[in-house]
Amino acid sequence: MTAKRAWAEIIGPCYSETSLVRRFGWTLHGLREAVAALEVLELVTEDDVRLYPAFQFDDGRPVPHLADVLTVLHSGVESPWTWAQWLNTPLVTDVGGELPRNIDRLRAGALGELLLEARNDAYAWGN
Repeated sequence: MTAKRAWAEIIGPCYSETSLVRRFGWTLHGLREAVAALEVLELVTEDDVRLYPAFQFDDGRPVPHLADVLTVLHSGVESPWTWAQWLNTPLVTDVGGELPRNIDRLRAGALGELLLEARNDAYAWGN
C-alpha cells in the first residue's frame, strides 16, 4: 500500500475548496477564516491542493466543539494530517475490539474526555 493510499483510507472522503463552498454555501473568505481559527480542519497536499475531510462536517457545519479539540491538538504539533488521523482513526481495544473514532465521540458529547486525551497526546507530541 502506498503512503498516499494509506492516508486516503485514514482520512476518508474530502471536499475540495470549490466543492465545499458550492455544496454548503460557504464563502471562500468564510472558509479561510474558519481554517485560521481552527474551526475547520484543512489538509494541504504536497502539490498544494487544499482538502477538507468530510468527517468533520454535519449538515454543512463543523462538528460542535471541533475547534476546542483542534486548538488543543495544535498546542502539541502543527500538523493537520496528524490531527486528522487522531480524529478519524478507529481505536482498537486490548482484545481486538473497535472503539468509536474520536470524531464520533465528539459528536456523542464526550468533549471533556476528548479534551483530556487531546491534552495528553499533544503534550507527548510536543516532547
